[in-house]
Amino acid sequence: MSLLDEISGLLTGRSITRLADRLATLTEQQRADLAGRLPGLVKGARVPDEPLDPNVVLLTGTGVITGPAAAVTWMTGRDVTRRWAAPVDVALVCRVAATRPPEWRRDVAVRLAQRIRRPGDRIAPLAVALLRESGAAPPDHDPLVAAWLSAPVVAGDPLTPVLLPRVFDADGAGRALREERLEPEPTHWLAAAVRELPRERALDGCVSRFLRGGDPQDLRFFVRLHTLLDPTPAESAPRVRDYLRLLPSAPGPVAELAAAQVRKALPLDHADLVEAVEALTFRAEAKLAAVGLRWTDQTIRATPEHAGDFVTALTMAYSHTSFDVRNRAAELTMKHAGPLAAHAEAFLAAIPELPAELGSALAKQFGGEVPVEDLLERKEFPPLPELPFPEPFPEPSITPSGLDEWISRERWLAAFVAGVHADRAHLRRELMPYVEQRSRYWQVGDQRTDLGAWQTTLAAELVSPGSVPTVPPLGPERFWEGESYSTQVLTVTRGAEIVLPERVHRAITFSFGHPERGRYLDDDAPVRTIFVTWTSDEGPSTAEARENGEKIPYANGWVSLNGGPVVRVPEPTWHRFDDEEEEEKDPEAGEVMPQFIMEDVYERMAELGVHPGRIAAMRAGGPVPPPGDDEPCVAVTVIYFPARRRSFQPDPLPEAEEWRRQHLLPHPNMLSPLHDFLLHRYAEILDALRAGTLPPVLLATPTWLRGHLDPAVLVDRLEICAAAGREPLEADLAQALLRLPRGGHPAEAARAAAIGSAAARQVAAWLAGEGLPDPKCGVTGPQTAEDDGDRLTPVLRAVPTGVRLIDEVALREPFSWTDHEKGGAMAAWPAMLPSHREVVAVNFLPFTFRTYWTWCVGQHEVSRMVAADGPLGDATAMIVAYLLGAEPSETIPLVLRMAARGDLPAETMGRQLALLIRSTRLETRPVVRALTDLAEAGGHHEVWRMLSAMLPELVGEGRRITVPLAELVAFATDVARWTGAQGEIPVVAEFARSRRTIRFVHECKRLHAQLAGGQS
Repeated sequence: MSLLDEISGLLTGRSITRLADRLATLTEQQRADLAGRLPGLVKGARVPDEPLDPNVVLLTGTGVITGPAAAVTWMTGRDVTRRWAAPVDVALVCRVAATRPPEWRRDVAVRLAQRIRRPGDRIAPLAVALLRESGAAPPDHDPLVAAWLSAPVVAGDPLTPVLLPRVFDADGAGRALREERLEPEPTHWLAAAVRELPRERALDGCVSRFLRGGDPQDLRFFVRLHTLLDPTPAESAPRVRDYLRLLPSAPGPVAELAAAQVRKALPLDHADLVEAVEALTFRAEAKLAAVGLRWTDQTIRATPEHAGDFVTALTMAYSHTSFDVRNRAAELTMKHAGPLAAHAEAFLAAIPELPAELGSALAKQFGGEVPVEDLLERKEFPPLPELPFPEPFPEPSITPSGLDEWISRERWLAAFVAGVHADRAHLRRELMPYVEQRSRYWQVGDQRTDLGAWQTTLAAELVSPGSVPTVPPLGPERFWEGESYSTQVLTVTRGAEIVLPERVHRAITFSFGHPERGRYLDDDAPVRTIFVTWTSDEGPSTAEARENGEKIPYANGWVSLNGGPVVRVPEPTWHRFDDEEEEEKDPEAGEVMPQFIMEDVYERMAELGVHPGRIAAMRAGGPVPPPGDDEPCVAVTVIYFPARRRSFQPDPLPEAEEWRRQHLLPHPNMLSPLHDFLLHRYAEILDALRAGTLPPVLLATPTWLRGHLDPAVLVDRLEICAAAGREPLEADLAQALLRLPRGGHPAEAARAAAIGSAAARQVAAWLAGEGLPDPKCGVTGPQTAEDDGDRLTPVLRAVPTGVRLIDEVALREPFSWTDHEKGGAMAAWPAMLPSHREVVAVNFLPFTFRTYWTWCVGQHEVSRMVAADGPLGDATAMIVAYLLGAEPSETIPLVLRMAARGDLPAETMGRQLALLIRSTRLETRPVVRALTDLAEAGGHHEVWRMLSAMLPELVGEGRRITVPLAELVAFATDVARWTGAQGEIPVVAEFARSRRTIRFVHECKRLHAQLAGGQS
């Protein structure tokens, strides 16, 4: 056997251990001979529809390619780096690499390390291992540092002296180290940094890393390392200017650390101290602001003459988000009123930032008593926006425009159908360049769910009739034209009965139990499968053979079946005969089972501890020595499906399923209902184009940009179709009905009834009634914070209309789960049901919460939805509430427009915000900020309606009291004052009667008093 054939066989056999063993023995000349043939060898080892094991690619590149640059290019190819590739066997690749020349190994290690882009790269562990074993100098490459930190720790790692000092400068190092812990004892890298790095180098590295900034999680390791180093006051003093620079804007944990180091260096230069106090009181963290106020108090007591230097810090603290900080700042101001008396004007000017009670007390201290009502003057708010006038839908055109995509597609469809009827040749000439530009686009894939692909399909079929391939009828399918096998090796109790694993029965059923309806066309003999089971104590010569689960007899080592396969157990080789006289036939004339199947078994037995000598005896088919006392007993099951050649003819599909198959449409469950309905419109136009039955005009093209269709225009189009002797298309007619304005239209109904066509009679009945009854719409929300929308279930129940595509497709209840394909053309959905926007909202629900893998509904789609007509309910409220909390700057104008129309479901939104705060990752403070901005923009009355519904849901019985909840109640007090709200909120009143002294109770007392007084 040639070397080329040998390597090819090893690649095909899929045994990477034996492949590695052989590659390790190659000479450099053999490697050079194989290198040029390597792509062909690997290509020949591929199995259709099955990705190649990346270890095969890595091993062959490592063991064969002579040029380091070419080897690294090969080792980082697509087969290795694809997302779902199997893990790299680092030890095996390194074993092969160890047989290469030292210079080659060092060059490959450095080049491979430079290819790392992130710690999770599939090649990263291999690059780190090769650097360690080759002794190469690691390149100056930041991702390498992060990858090294993420790799398994090795005792006496030669890379530590070079790479550990780089952790302070390398991007990504902090994130790789974020799980390091100080308790119960320092973990590996924290201990290593203290042990391996000079103390001054480690401290300077931490401080320099803090000054560079970054996310808190990226700085977590360096904060903990700095804490572990615990610098002395003498060590902190030279770095105090750097610590002061960190106080204003560093992440909280870093600022706390810096403040502690500044405190160690006290007393500071006075100017530095004032700068530090102002930086601390400016921060949002109450803990840090409190430190600044404490230093202020200490300094004024020690040096009253310098009290004026702290006026800015004190007045800045008046507007702090923390009630405790505001209260403490006011108390300090009054405590040191004497030294601060010269600055009374500054304090009086800042009083409006304080709560009314504190402001009144401070005003009395510095300038006489000021009535509380003077501090509570009404706040001015901008008016709600004016509503835009409805805009007409633009004229049909096949020419691209800068309009929204859904508008362009509707215009194109209308122009296409009208153009085919008016001047087919002219339209063909206009579309020819478009078709040539998008050649074969419509033929990509086995499904056609993209509207752009459908548009191109229609154009191509018009330009070149018959050019769009049709789906052939269901014909015979061929299967099991190769071999299939299964092996299992398990440890068992010696002497126990061997029970065939249940998964073996399942595998046989799955392999040959065809799930489709149909019949076999040839080779009607029953499918036969043999499996052989034995234990390692005596080897295959004592095997028990079974056919499809039933034990069968065998003699002289051969297992035979009538008309079926034959197996010789000691040397597991399979054969098949074409007649029933198997005893008279030479068994060796049959079909041979691939030897690699048994090699897999023997390798697994070795891994479980069976003695190599006994395995060698089994492999040779000779007597098997007895097992040792400490040797495990393993049970072996080998299943082999001999080659089959059988055809299967599926039964005809039901009409609806066959129609979807012919139009490359997936099962309805794989599409959102409204997207599915859109695809029906395109598919029926293709059918009519091929059949020559296109009507002269589409019925459903909107007359207004919101999607509505003027009933009079619909009747005009019905008259045009009737005059041409053509019935409208089914989905087009259904869409036209869904676009009609709400309510009855008797005059247009009478006109339609006079036309006499079937479609006109259906439209007349619809116009004479009240249109589509409002479906029952709703949503059940997520239950836990981990769900984050995964368990949000849309509810849609519609009264049957008798229009098939409306009942079965457009108003089908959406699934709660979704994926990328389901969200196609969401921008078009609001205009498909412009009189029933809550139905659109229910379809949007599965796309509301942000995920990486799916389309998400955004402001553009929701704005069009809420601008339409129809009642609003829980679905719309949840979507708008979520967007308000997640994207407030973009959502506030939308909410204000809804408020201007008078149809904002504010109370429902408040309840949904409470649900989202309790059950998703939406947090209270961002919601308060969003509501504050909304109130400042003129939506203060709507904000109060939301808050009055939110508070009972968030602060009721059994709810945990938190600082953000206290801030929410404080904000509610402000809004109640702005709006003049009155009336009791029972849960707030109950807390207001409490004797507890926590801030939350204090804020409930204020809100309760405000609502009782009804300030306006």
